Amino acid sequence: MQTDFKELISYSHKLKVLFIEDNEEVRMQLLKLLENFFSDIQIECDGLNAYENYIKNPNKYELIITDLSMPKLDGIELSKRIMEKNPNQLIVVISAHTESEKLLKLINIGIYKFLKKPVDYKDLVSTLSSIVYKIKREKIYHELENRIECIENDNEELSKLASTDKLTSLYNRHFIDTVLNQKFNNKQKKEFSIIFIDIDNFKNINDTYGHLTGDKILIEFSNILKNNIRKNDILGRWGGEEFIIILDKTTIHTTKDIAEKLREAIELSNFREIGNLTASFGLSTYEENDTINSLVQKADFSLYKAKQNGKNSICFIKNLNEY
Repeated sequence: MQTDFKELISYSHKLKVLFIEDNEEVRMQLLKLLENFFSDIQIECDGLNAYENYIKNPNKYELIITDLSMPKLDGIELSKRIMEKNPNQLIVVISAHTESEKLLKLINIGIYKFLKKPVDYKDLVSTLSSIVYKIKREKIYHELENRIECIENDNEELSKLASTDKLTSLYNRHFIDTVLNQKFNNKQKKEFSIIFIDIDNFKNINDTYGHLTGDKILIEFSNILKNNIRKNDILGRWGGEEFIIILDKTTIHTTKDIAEKLREAIELSNFREIGNLTASFGLSTYEENDTINSLVQKADFSLYKAKQNGKNSICFIKNLNEY
């Protein structure tokens, strides 16, 4: 217990205190007592100056110790104004006046403690010890909260990096595979489609303009896709210049409409360094007894057929027997 008290005293010397007392003799007596606990004490002789000091930085002081009867601004009004600025401020009021009406006002304002003059040393030590312990505990709690928040933010960022394609900021192949697995593990009705999208003649772009320009085109292309899909559609980079969209609760008719909207948006876009380009689309929709492989294979074959049909087109194969 002795060790705990020493640690508490050591901690209290780090705290900032605003001390207001208009009577010089009382002020000097209390100051001697307070200096056993605190080394950073700002002294004011009246309530108004104390308040003007306080509002310059409402979070500067961990503790305010004030007299009740003071010129210009009494302890009740001072406490009220301070608590309006900072409801969490710890205030101790010291006074020889113990009228119930004034005490009730102070309680309603929300001060931490009232001490009667002349101040009993044991009572003061007990009060200040509890205050310092409270401040220390809350600071540790807030530090832990901040650390937890930092860890959560770091985890969120790591999770984002793990699921995001570095170049385009779209979902990566790993994340898309996870989503497809979740859908096939879901025992509820599976009504969804996928769209494969491949940029036409992308090798020519890399060969003609270089891979840095090719990367810029992939980013522009990704943004066009992002801006033309629905909120709940999942868009990812499948690999290279190939992209995938997973469309939940979507019939093949809606899927075709979305694919056509994207095809037109790409065809009409002006890419900064190369002008125009086109893309081909392969569609597939979930059928009973489909597996992930068969669903993806249908979209892949549909895409291949769209390329065979002259590119810049949309193709849909319902089942692999059609191919």
